Amino acid sequence: MISYVYSKMINKEILREIGLTGYETEVYLALLTHGQISAYELAEKAGLYRQVTYDTLKRLSEKGFVSSIIEGKTKLFKAIKPNLISEILNEKTENFKQLLPELNQLDKASKSPLIVETYKGKNVLRIALRDIINQLKNAKNKEVLCTAVDESVPFSKQQTINEQYERDMINYKIKERVIIKEGSKGIFQKGTSKYRKVPEKYFNKNPVQIYGDAVQTIIWGNPDYLIIIRNKDAADSYRKQFELMWKLAKR
Repeated sequence: MISYVYSKMINKEILREIGLTGYETEVYLALLTHGQISAYELAEKAGLYRQVTYDTLKRLSEKGFVSSIIEGKTKLFKAIKPNLISEILNEKTENFKQLLPELNQLDKASKSPLIVETYKGKNVLRIALRDIINQLKNAKNKEVLCTAVDESVPFSKQQTINEQYERDMINYKIKERVIIKEGSKGIFQKGTSKYRKVPEKYFNKNPVQIYGDAVQTIIWGNPDYLIIIRNKDAADSYRKQFELMWKLAKR
C-alpha cells in the first residue's frame, strides 16, 4: 500500500488543486519517497496496478512532473524537485496574466444584457466577496449595499475570508451600507461599513448585495448557493428598494 511516511503528513488535496489526479498524486509522492525507480517497482511499492502506474507515469511525464532515463534495458523514473513545480506554476501564472487583457476583451464583447451565474459549495462566500472587490476596486462608485444580513453567519463559516475582504475594502477605499436584524452586531468595525437595523420579523437570513451592475444573493444551507445577476437595470431596481429600506431602518 501507499507509504505511511507521506500519507499521514502531506495534504494531498493541495496537489489535486494544482491539477494532479488522485493517481498522479499518489505516484508523484511515491517517487519522491523512493527516488529513482522502475515502473514495475513503483507499482509494487505504491500498491497500484501496473497498467495504472504506467499510464499515470506517462501523464506526469507529459505534465513535466516526472523525468526518466534508460539504464541498460530498464527505464527509470524520478520525480522532479518540488521547487521546480513551483517555478512551472509561477511561469504558467505569468503567461496567463499576459493573456488576461485579451480574454477580458472577449468576455466583455460577449456579454448579453442579462447574465445569471450560479455557484454552490464551500467556496461560495469566497467567490461572492472576491467578485465584489474585483468589480469595485477600479470603479467610480465604490459602494456595496447589503440587505437582510446576519453577519455572524459568514463570519462563523470562514473568518479568514471575511478579514481579507475587510482589508481589501480599506485598501481600495470601498464602502458599504448594511441592513442587519435587531439584536445582531456588524462584524466590520474599521470604518468601511455603516449599519442600520430592522426588526427580526422582517429579516431574511439570505443576504442580497448590490454593487456596480450586479446583484448577488447567497442562500445558506448544505450546500451553500450563490446567484449573481449582472444587469444594470436589475441593479438599479434593487438600489431603489435598498434606499427605501435604509430610510425606514433604525440607525
